[in-house]
Amino acid sequence: METLETLQRRIAISLDLQSIVRTMKTLSAVTIRHCERASRAVRSYDETIDRGLQVVLRDPEMAKRAIKSAETYASHGPVGVIVLGSDHGLCGRYNNLVVDMALTDVHGLKSGESRLAVVGTRAAGILESARQKPDVIYGAPGSVSGISETTGALLAMIDTWHSEAGIRRVRIVHNTQTHESRPRPVAMSLLPISAAFLRHQAHRPWPSRRLPTYTEERDTILAHLLRQHVFVRIYRALAEAQASEHASRLAAMQAAERGIRDHLAEMNFLFRQKRQEQITTELLDVVAGAMMVETEET
Repeated sequence: METLETLQRRIAISLDLQSIVRTMKTLSAVTIRHCERASRAVRSYDETIDRGLQVVLRDPEMAKRAIKSAETYASHGPVGVIVLGSDHGLCGRYNNLVVDMALTDVHGLKSGESRLAVVGTRAAGILESARQKPDVIYGAPGSVSGISETTGALLAMIDTWHSEAGIRRVRIVHNTQTHESRPRPVAMSLLPISAAFLRHQAHRPWPSRRLPTYTEERDTILAHLLRQHVFVRIYRALAEAQASEHASRLAAMQAAERGIRDHLAEMNFLFRQKRQEQITTELLDVVAGAMMVETEET
C-alpha cells in the first residue's frame, strides 16, 4: 500500500511533467504560426517567379523546347525521392504516415537506379527497418530560419544526383496539416517541371500592356527561374511539414495533459483520503492514551 510520502513524490513528478507538457504545447503553437506565416510570405516570391517564367515562355520556340523536355523525362529514367520527417517524437504516427506514403510511392515508380534522401532521423530509422536505407540523411530544421538552409542543402543534393546518377526525376513526400490537426501525407513531383504548368505559363495573359525586358540569354534566365521555382516548392513543403509535425505534437500534448490532469485528480483524492485516515488514527491513539491515563489515575 502506498504511503503519504510515496503519493507526495508521485504528485510532484506529475506536476513537473504537466509543466513540461504545457511548455511543449506553447512551443508547438508558436512554431505552427511561424511556419504558416513563412509559407504565406513565400507565396509572393512564388508569384514573381511565375511572372518571370511567363515572360520568358512567351517565346514560342523557348516554350516548345521546355515543354518537350518536361514531357521527355516525365516518366522515364532514374528517380530521386525526398522524404520529410522529424528528428523528435511525441507526435503520434507522424513519421509512420509519411514513410508509408514514401514506400508506396517508391514501389509504384517504374525506374532503374533510384536515390532516397530523408530529412529527419526518426523517419530515416523507420525506412531502414523497412529495408529502404536512405542515401542521405539531413537533420530536420529546428526553426523557420533553418528551413532556408535545409532547402539549399536539398537543392545542392539534387544537383549532385543529376551530375552523378543522371537523375532528372525528383519527387518529395511530406505531411501536411489538416483542420483536425491530423497529418495527411502527400507526394508530389519536383522535377521535371510539369508540362501542363509550363504550357499554362506560356499562354497566361499578361496583366498590363507592357512586357518586362531582359538582357540575359533566355536559356540562362529560364534555368535560373526553374531552379527558383523548385526552391519555392521545397521551402513550402518543409514549412508545411513543420507545421504538421507541431500540430500533431500539440494534439498529442493536449491528450497527455488531459491524462495527467485526471491522474493528478485521482492521486490528490487518494492523498486526502490517506491523510484523513492518518489523522483519524492519530486522534484515536490520543483518545485511547488519554482514557488509559484516566483509568490508571482512578
